[in-house]
Amino acid sequence: MAFRSEADAARWAVTRGVDLGATVPLETLGELSRGWYAGRLHDHWRPSSAESKQALLREAGLEGSFWQLHTS
Repeated sequence: MAFRSEADAARWAVTRGVDLGATVPLETLGELSRGWYAGRLHDHWRPSSAESKQALLREAGLEGSFWQLHTS
């Protein structure tokens, strides 16, 4: 969901009784999505490895347990 500010996001979460979780600036989300979906529309595209996706998160500054991908 998109909000104007972290305060707006926090109010939304409180009024609905849900955990806010993490907030990400729209610019960061755009940066991440460019790498995450790069080449997705090409016939030769193949899914990235978990390690590659984790590196994209790290490069976007999204680190910590919330951003840790779980593989099984």
